[in-house]
Amino acid sequence: MKPLIALALMALALSGCAITQEVTPSGLNQRAQEVCLVRNSEVVQDGFHEVYVRVLEKKGFRVRTLPDGSPSTACPLVATYEAIYRWDMAIYLARVDLRIWADGREAGRAVYDSLSGGANMSKFVRTEAKLTELVDQLFPKLQAHLRRFPLWQAAA
Repeated sequence: MKPLIALALMALALSGCAITQEVTPSGLNQRAQEVCLVRNSEVVQDGFHEVYVRVLEKKGFRVRTLPDGSPSTACPLVATYEAIYRWDMAIYLARVDLRIWADGREAGRAVYDSLSGGANMSKFVRTEAKLTELVDQLFPKLQAHLRRFPLWQAAA
């Protein structure tokens, strides 16, 4: 009986260590279009904005940065973000919310949340790797530009 109680308590303790990720793909399938990325000046950790620009460019987008607070109607395709970093033995990306707006309407969203990750060590993700994963899921019909057209072919 005691081992069963211990197992139940351990399962209960671990259930509070949830990491969630939910993505609603954009459905966009056009290649190499421009996306306007609205800067969020509240997110300064880890050069987040610059990393997001790099990930979008690898996906094949031309990225134009818009100032903080720009509306979702500022360009035909707009990307916005929120991110929270936390400290637990190291600084890590605890939550990110990416939104894609097409003609002023939300066209896709990706949310990664490890705020309730507790002792779950998989919460320690690298920003660029997580953003690459989320962007690939946001735009599943778009192949990454650099994977599809290697640099040696582009120069030819």
